[in-house]
Amino acid sequence: MKIAVLGGGNSAQTMAADLVLEGASVNLCDLPEFESSIAHVMKTGAIEKYGSTGSTGKTGHAPLNKVTTSIADAIDGVEIVFLAVPAYGHMTFYEALADCLQDGQTVVTIPGCWGALRLSRLLKQRGSTKRITVAETSQCVHVCRVAEPWLGPGKVRVIAERKSFQIAAIPAKETDSVRELVASLYPQVKSATNVLETSLNNGNFIVHAPMVIMNAGWIEHTNGDFMFYRDGATRSIGGVIDAIAAERDTISAKLGFTPMPAAPYIDRMKDVEWVNDPCETAPPSLQHRYVSEDVPYGLVPIAGFGDLLDVPTPAADSMIVLSSISNESDYWKEGLTLEKLGFGGLSAQEILEIANKGY
Repeated sequence: MKIAVLGGGNSAQTMAADLVLEGASVNLCDLPEFESSIAHVMKTGAIEKYGSTGSTGKTGHAPLNKVTTSIADAIDGVEIVFLAVPAYGHMTFYEALADCLQDGQTVVTIPGCWGALRLSRLLKQRGSTKRITVAETSQCVHVCRVAEPWLGPGKVRVIAERKSFQIAAIPAKETDSVRELVASLYPQVKSATNVLETSLNNGNFIVHAPMVIMNAGWIEHTNGDFMFYRDGATRSIGGVIDAIAAERDTISAKLGFTPMPAAPYIDRMKDVEWVNDPCETAPPSLQHRYVSEDVPYGLVPIAGFGDLLDVPTPAADSMIVLSSISNESDYWKEGLTLEKLGFGGLSAQEILEIANKGY
């Protein structure tokens, strides 16, 4: 299978190496302004993949077919395009990608963060007539890191693989065929109802901001020099995470999705081995993407759906307010509102029609 992986961070480089080791021909691409993220790989043409006690996938030397900063070059002739960058970089990639896509290609944003909706809308606005399948996942495939100090550039390490994650396409009728395609690479993928469900089920939105904001003093005093999940996840913080998750689950149920039952967060973390991994130190500042991505692109849309569906979201709202004050930002204004998704003035049923049938 011929695949392009777009991005140069943890997930992108790890996926690129992982897919090569599974037998795929892989092109890796980051935008020219971020060339430094893949500069070493451009020189060597390969990535070294390492594992840990919590990972089970193949490891070793992964020679790439191509490493480039040209999206057009990277996606030429490939079957699947995996985009693995933070949500605040999605539109920059989508705008560069939209006019280069070729008939019959599948684009999967990992994780979605409402990305499939945004790309689908952009293609519609540009009048594209190509047969492009647009999809997204609920989570990244790996818990991983790239270029750790003790390994160096061009090397990735998988701490753990996701045991299960969801995928959906827009329109939803294409989901099962996309799942079959991706399942040939990652068998643990499951079909979601539609792309609203995949985006709502991104656990990062629920966990990261409470963990950062409620550990703000410790983070600012130590520059993040403590074990984030092992030492920072206390019962009171877990209670806030559970409250935001309950708000999200109520919204999901009102949209017709089946919420995924879960034990209290603090209890779930007791059995997670990777909380002790040396990479899981806290973010060095409150400006980290755990806030600057997950609040405006995660909690703001959740709060928007809460307003639309008359579901109170005081826990999510409070976290948005506290994050905005802490970072001297206005995440309500900067965030991905329903209006920015093209849902302004629409009912929940009309939004579901878009998710199910396309724009």
